[in-house]
Amino acid sequence: MNKTTSPSLFVLDSRALTDFHDRVLQGGRLDPEHADSELWRWVDENHRCNAALWAEEDKARRSDVPDSEIARCKRAIDRTNQRRNDAAEAIDRRLLAALDQRPLKQDARLASETAGAMIDRLSILALKIHHMRIQTLREDADEDHRRRCREKLAVLIEQRRDLAGCLDRLLWEASCGTSRFKIYRQFKMYNDPTLNPELYRRRVADVTAASSTVDVLIPTCDRPGALAVTLTALFAQTCAPLRIVISDQGEKCRAQASKEVLAVRRLLTARGHVVELHRHEPRRGLAEHRDFLLGQSRAPYALFLDDDVVIESDLVERLLTAIREQGCGFVGSAVIGMSFAGDERPGQQEIEFWEGRVQPETVKPDSPEWERHHLHSAANLYHVQSRLGLDARRQRLYRVAWVGGCVMFDTAKLREAGGFEFWRELPVEHCGEDVYAQLRVMALHGGCGIIPSGAYHQELPTTVARREVDAPRVLSLEY
Repeated sequence: MNKTTSPSLFVLDSRALTDFHDRVLQGGRLDPEHADSELWRWVDENHRCNAALWAEEDKARRSDVPDSEIARCKRAIDRTNQRRNDAAEAIDRRLLAALDQRPLKQDARLASETAGAMIDRLSILALKIHHMRIQTLREDADEDHRRRCREKLAVLIEQRRDLAGCLDRLLWEASCGTSRFKIYRQFKMYNDPTLNPELYRRRVADVTAASSTVDVLIPTCDRPGALAVTLTALFAQTCAPLRIVISDQGEKCRAQASKEVLAVRRLLTARGHVVELHRHEPRRGLAEHRDFLLGQSRAPYALFLDDDVVIESDLVERLLTAIREQGCGFVGSAVIGMSFAGDERPGQQEIEFWEGRVQPETVKPDSPEWERHHLHSAANLYHVQSRLGLDARRQRLYRVAWVGGCVMFDTAKLREAGGFEFWRELPVEHCGEDVYAQLRVMALHGGCGIIPSGAYHQELPTTVARREVDAPRVLSLEY
């Protein structure tokens, strides 16, 4: 059905849709005319999820890899399938919102299949056509194989043409008010830890086991009030009890003398957390301070948390689950400045999701990958997660340059990359020590960010006045 003859309020027809599906599979992207359309962005998300599912399903059927790799594939399939269904529902919501402006006839027919479901099926058919066409061109297969694949390809093309016509008809009739459809929620129970009995029966045992595997390491200096707020957020963590190690280098306001800090410490202890408060002197710079804290860590995982960060109650648990599943060097939760909630910066909101397992990668200052850091400015991450409708059950992992303020490391991998021992190569006044350590870990073991973030900056003035020496720019990243 031609767009010019359709009374539809939205620019979406089967020709544009199937052309887009095919173009993406050839490495293309959204047309500029569609890039600002929320509807088309969800179409893009649905199609890319189906492409990722296709690849993971192929991997899951291998017999020459360990069982742990198959388990990883299965978990990735579950997560991506949830995103795929969420995207199809989001497509229906946008279409229905546009159709609300058109009068509906009293005897309008209720369609059993939604437009979003049809678009999802057309995406899958595009994948089948793409991969079947590849089979027809294989030079390492005999002519009989290629002939059978050509026959199957013709059937698939016909099936897609038929379904595309049905989609055009549904959208036309819905625009005219003679047909209607409504969202049919999938409610994938296996992905919900409160509904899957295999998850909620073991949740208590899992959390108990998890609690003994994480040390929360907090460097602090002259900010007892902010530290008390940060500790209060740890009091509410679902992953409990925790071992919290605080290292204080304050000169004006010592944490040990702060009534606020001591009050929260008593609450944490009563809840069953272990809280250690160290006085670490003399001051030899940020990297040495972190090196001291890493030396106190005994757990397999170490969460470096700045003293002015507030985290949501499930964040430690989410970070721990992600780093265990991925087996990478670190997973970070970038801090959001909520005073910028009204400051939209579309030019800084590009995000690159990890579709498969997190892999090692080299990021250097001023490289194209370095530009990813803009995503962590102001409240950009908050705007992205809100726009995509992400929550704790639909979280994503994405590529980073680095993450500031809240980063969970695999302790052994951090130490293998040298930890913060490079402090001896820096003057006392420096910055970027956390960035440099992450870059080294990422080059060896990979690292990523998690969205939704769940970490928020208290937005206090920095205690690091001199920033002339930036560790990633003055130290070598070569091994």
